[in-house]
Amino acid sequence: MLNSAFQLGEELNLRTISYKLHPTMWSRYDLSKINLNLTNWTTIKYLNDDGTDFHKDIEKLPPGKGGLYMFSIYCPVIQGRTEYPAYIGRALLTEGQNLRKRCKEYFQKYFRDDERPKITTLFTYWSKDIYLSFLAIDENADIIDFEKKLINSLLLPFNDEIPEKDFKQAIKAFDI
Repeated sequence: MLNSAFQLGEELNLRTISYKLHPTMWSRYDLSKINLNLTNWTTIKYLNDDGTDFHKDIEKLPPGKGGLYMFSIYCPVIQGRTEYPAYIGRALLTEGQNLRKRCKEYFQKYFRDDERPKITTLFTYWSKDIYLSFLAIDENADIIDFEKKLINSLLLPFNDEIPEKDFKQAIKAFDI
């Protein structure tokens, strides 16, 4: 229990997430080759109610498929309207990788060893409220292309690497 307004303020600051809502970015990339309607994705609760292990629905992740996945933070206040997308990723279908294996790595590896600070933050503060949506895609080239376009369009708060950045030449502001 928080004992003061100061403690509440500190806790709120730790949980502040910044979104970049930019309509120009949303329309910059052609995603018409794939139907991204969320009804085409499968959504599961990622961790159990304690946030200490996988939810039983993790078995719905296909072991023999590649595709896209998205972690979202669910807030039950206004049901159906308060699911905050947090992270988009991809799982290629290779001998050593698939959707099930890749999605499980976030909890088994990244959260526990602090290798990726943003992922650690996501799981530390919202582990009980994380949902995973996934979309199986057959072609690895399509998976790579769609992930790049989605990350660049949405600029989600827990995606560290933005695949396509615009770099501009630095110029001097003053002649000294």
